[in-house]
Amino acid sequence: MVQSSTDAPSRGRGRPARLSRGQIVDAAVSLVYQDPSEPLTVKRVAEAAGSAPMALYRYFPDRDDLLFAVADRVASDMEFDRPAGSTWQEELRNWMWMSLEYLRPYTQLLPYIASTRQPAWLPAFVLLTEILEPLELGDEDLALAVALVSTTIVGQATLAARRVPAPEMVSAMRDALEAADPADRARVGPVLEQLPGAFERLYDRVIDATLAALASMGEGAEPAAPATPPRKRAVPTAPLFSNPSPW
Repeated sequence: MVQSSTDAPSRGRGRPARLSRGQIVDAAVSLVYQDPSEPLTVKRVAEAAGSAPMALYRYFPDRDDLLFAVADRVASDMEFDRPAGSTWQEELRNWMWMSLEYLRPYTQLLPYIASTRQPAWLPAFVLLTEILEPLELGDEDLALAVALVSTTIVGQATLAARRVPAPEMVSAMRDALEAADPADRARVGPVLEQLPGAFERLYDRVIDATLAALASMGEGAEPAAPATPPRKRAVPTAPLFSNPSPW
């Protein structure tokens, strides 16, 4: 039987077991998922894997290499059943929401997920091309459609992760307005109070625009579904919602 690349190396009797690359990545993924706000360090991963930090450097030259491996694992595990929906627009809307929710615990990995050179996104790529099949796009336009959808998801997840929480933003801007011109306060104040609700509705509107752009690319495709108010989304079965939503 051939030993897989992620299996721990064999050891002699009485010698401590050595970690495998796969075991280290498993421990790191668990850490990120359990505490998304805590930076992932080599020391924390080593402790979670029951090893010394120097042992990890046998598999990962530096922290960035480790984070790329963890990001690739997270990306490759993002496999959903084809989302429900009677039209490609409904399927794609649900898929974009599920993808964003899946990425929620892994916000610190988003720069690595976005820049990975590994084929970790292949399952999601295949599913996305299936959803877009009714558009009957040529290969060039289909590639553009896939790029549009995937960068929209990762971009919105990154923006949400970096953005100051809406209540804090509004409070700071409200204080700044106190020193502003009265006319500016009158003009901006009412809009400022609507920002939290605007951020809650933002992703649905971004999806609306994405659907409209895709519909315009397809010959004879049905028009994009009209804008819909935010509602409870179909989500993956894994428990992804233990952390407070940053959106």
